[in-house]
Amino acid sequence: MRLIAITGMRHDAKVRLIQSLIASINLQDASLTLLDNGDEPLKLDAITRQRLAGGCVCCSLAAALIPIVWRLETDYALLLVSASADPETLARLLDSWQGTQVEVRTLALIDAYTHAHFPYLAQRLGFYATHPCHEPFDFAEVADAALRI
Repeated sequence: MRLIAITGMRHDAKVRLIQSLIASINLQDASLTLLDNGDEPLKLDAITRQRLAGGCVCCSLAAALIPIVWRLETDYALLLVSASADPETLARLLDSWQGTQVEVRTLALIDAYTHAHFPYLAQRLGFYATHPCHEPFDFAEVADAALRI
């Protein structure tokens, strides 16, 4: 299974990327599960999803996330990550799965506002991501690149 974590500050950008990823995965006729730990619940129909509320997957929900991922029987899992997630802590958790039955990729959407107002966070998001993406975002291109990696 391939797990693709989507991080960044802007919820709307992450939603648009998820929609592009879903469209690309559907073209492959692959199975998909969405794990939603976003700042706002996603409202997407016709997709298997699980809301992970009450904390962040990098810390307080990490122990709950591990068995959920191990039980998934899909080709892809998309993990929408809260903007409050610490990039380093999340990277450590996700890296612990590398080399197992889970192939992990992290997409970091780094917008101009984050660059300007939170440069340290923008740097950390980019450093710990498999695929850092800078604004302006080409969501279809990012989705295709994430699925080719």
